[in-house]
Amino acid sequence: MKVMLVHYRVGENDGVSLEMEKWRKVLQRMGHRVTYLAGSLGNEEGYEIPSIRYDHHENAVIHSLAFERGELPEREFIKRFAQYKETIKSEVAEAIRDFEVDLLIINNIWSLAHNLAAGVAFAELVESLKLKVVAHHHDFYWERDRYAKSQYPFVKSILETYFPPHNRFIKHVVINLPAREELRRRGIDAKVIPNVFDFDQPPWTTDEFNTDLRKTLGISNNDLVFLQATRIVPRKAIELSLDFLSLFQRECLRDLAGKTIYNGRKVTKSSRAILLLAGQPEDPDYLFKLKKHGEKVGTTMVEAFHLIQSSRSTSPKRYNLWDAYAVSDVVMYPSIMEGWGNQFIEGIFCRKPLVVFEYPVFVSDILPLGFWYISLGREYSTVEGLACIQSKVMERAVRSLCKAMTDMEKTREKLEKNFQIGRECLSLVRLHELVKDLLE
Repeated sequence: MKVMLVHYRVGENDGVSLEMEKWRKVLQRMGHRVTYLAGSLGNEEGYEIPSIRYDHHENAVIHSLAFERGELPEREFIKRFAQYKETIKSEVAEAIRDFEVDLLIINNIWSLAHNLAAGVAFAELVESLKLKVVAHHHDFYWERDRYAKSQYPFVKSILETYFPPHNRFIKHVVINLPAREELRRRGIDAKVIPNVFDFDQPPWTTDEFNTDLRKTLGISNNDLVFLQATRIVPRKAIELSLDFLSLFQRECLRDLAGKTIYNGRKVTKSSRAILLLAGQPEDPDYLFKLKKHGEKVGTTMVEAFHLIQSSRSTSPKRYNLWDAYAVSDVVMYPSIMEGWGNQFIEGIFCRKPLVVFEYPVFVSDILPLGFWYISLGREYSTVEGLACIQSKVMERAVRSLCKAMTDMEKTREKLEKNFQIGRECLSLVRLHELVKDLLE
């Protein structure tokens, strides 16, 4: 079959882009011809559709009118919406005809409501062209406060009708159990296919290319690096990582001096605990808050996102996300809300201790698999716009990590067991089985 994978953007480090790459790999191994259709392709090949760029100006205006300002009369809003929708339909239809598509796999366009016009445009195209479609839903609009209100009845109708649409040509896929249950309540049956990882690829280690990454960032070989690989947005609760490192420095770092931790790194009296930010900052106000909070609690935070991209390059020198994992000692995953847990699985693959806040989907879908990790609990409160957890929970987590870092043999055994669980339950082999079943 000729399969077209669709999203606003590909070739980046966001969870949807990374997952699409895995689906493409599996589909190609199954013998299908696969291409991308996206608003921006990055370094990937495919069909680039400018009208559905993630940051397209017209969508930004319509989105703001729909969910924030509502200052246009509804009739004028509908007219502007329709014009933009038709532009999208025209560009997408041309690409579909050119590739002679047998199957569309549409990612998040019918779930998150980032681009209302795109959602309607794709639904109308599917209906008119009688296309076979898999709707792959990663996040839903009802999980975001910004979509809760609109002054336009038209917008409410669009959300109810198209996000996601009821259509006999569409098979729905979600990435977790709570999402499946929510769609069921809305009259839609969906199959759960979790996000997976390529556990058969070469391990991420320091090599000739990335061996200078620490030095480039002003980090010594004796410093302990705690990796925050997520995008920098509020729901990632990165402030919890800052609080964790603050307590770790006060309660643990001094005791580690002179010792060797699980991965062979030697800790000295001059060693620092550093939070390495590798994900892209998508909320400047939140990043500013994090910097202020880091100063307040005395945590050293190093920004690496300007050096990290989807693939390595030499001129200028840029590293990929896996290089950041390779030079790190601990992976932080304090998110209070996730659709799945990509960075958790990446941490499992690279055999690093993980410090995790147990967000709802983690509890329902990942916890039962039996991974070992350091827990930040599953309850939080908000103070001045930032998440915080009980001090006793944070203290227990810091003590657990301190013990694990120097209990070398047991920690290595636990990390290896984590890897084996991941390879068995969340690998490309497992994805192949699930996608094959989906397409039969």
